[in-house]
Amino acid sequence: MQIMSSTDDNDFFNDYDPSKYEQRSNDSGNGYDNGPPRREVRGRGGGQSRDGGGGRGGRGGGGRGRGRGDGSRKPKTDLGPNGHDYIMSDDSGPNKSRFSDTEIHALLAERLKCKFARDFQAADSIQVELIDGGVFVHDGMKEWRADGMPYGSFTGGGTGRNLDNQQYSKSPHSGDVEGASDDLINKLLKERTKFKMIREYEKADKVREGLRMKFNVLVDDRLKHWSVGGDFGEEHNAQRDLADKFSNRGYIKSTSSLSLDEEEEEYIQHHIDSRVQAKKDRNFETADKIRLDLAQRFDVTINDKIKLWSIGGLFEEMGVKMGKPRGVYTRRGGGDLSEEDEEAISKMLADRYHAKKQRNFEVADTMRDQLYAKWTVKVDDRSNEWRVDTDEYAMAGRNTLSEEEVNFVGLKLKARFAFKRVNEYEAADAIRDELQERFSVKVDDRTKEWSVDSEISG
Repeated sequence: MQIMSSTDDNDFFNDYDPSKYEQRSNDSGNGYDNGPPRREVRGRGGGQSRDGGGGRGGRGGGGRGRGRGDGSRKPKTDLGPNGHDYIMSDDSGPNKSRFSDTEIHALLAERLKCKFARDFQAADSIQVELIDGGVFVHDGMKEWRADGMPYGSFTGGGTGRNLDNQQYSKSPHSGDVEGASDDLINKLLKERTKFKMIREYEKADKVREGLRMKFNVLVDDRLKHWSVGGDFGEEHNAQRDLADKFSNRGYIKSTSSLSLDEEEEEYIQHHIDSRVQAKKDRNFETADKIRLDLAQRFDVTINDKIKLWSIGGLFEEMGVKMGKPRGVYTRRGGGDLSEEDEEAISKMLADRYHAKKQRNFEVADTMRDQLYAKWTVKVDDRSNEWRVDTDEYAMAGRNTLSEEEVNFVGLKLKARFAFKRVNEYEAADAIRDELQERFSVKVDDRTKEWSVDSEISG
């Protein structure tokens, strides 16, 4: 393909010389049309693969036993020396990502742990981090590559390395091109694809912008279509509008996030915006430091997929079952407190949690002592619960006891509490046994609650 040069500084062909790439594509030995040349690969038939494990079992070697060569399948618990069972693709080129091989293995192992623990949000975040850094993972084939050549699909299908499978076509909704043929547009887009495959993203962007400016041609990378004026059909145009609005929207606070002081939230938003700019500038080290700092200081989780941040790590916008945010304590047991008291206690517990996150343990301990001094509140950090240190036990769950019987149980539990305070454990146990025998009452001294065991009472 011959491309005219231009002396116009605004022309997108200025300093764009595709000749060396065009020569490559015409050279059968080094062509990109059918992907990069395959290298001789060790590991077939039970040899060594490049990630340190055994190769796939070849013919006569027992099939596709990954990492063994004797045909037997590894148990899921045996994840190999790298902590995961993914292998580098046989035809992968040299590592061009921003991660070392050791860092890639660590991220793959961590992602697999998250998947085993069913923490798919964390696993997805790691996958986004890998992709941002130039590492692509194929879960269907249990392979990874860091040479800048993405797979066609992350879960199944072909590898996507054949250039013929990456070609674009004119949308049926497109008008006619003025000043150029459809064939020229297709060739330019083919050249853009080559640039993307060899990680020459600036040149690829130059081609895309040139098509838009010179010929009013817009490209849809998901449909693999191009269109004069950007018409891809009514339904898809609406989707593109939504996608454009989303891409232009900054990161915002999740509706399920915990709250902090206005000044602190402004600080968080400012640094998240700075992180976005750092990623645009490909300054990933700075972006990672900002994310880590916000997580340590304010317990902020950033979800890059939906461009939201949350203090406490919950995102109800994802449509999953809501849990309890980190740092939120649940009240248990009895005790007479006003609504204002409960709000003040919850606020102090949240402040105490963030103090501990910032390793201000002296401040956290002072807050714990203040909670007890003012409201006799005891805090259980293991279960994220708090209760008032009182002789009252709260009734938990439903039961069929009458109001008189409920009051009787309450009085008996107060008497039991008094016996335990003076170490009269036999008398305390006798009351517990009486309540269990008469009403099937179960007493939880840790939470200061009682309930009726429906299986016994029924």
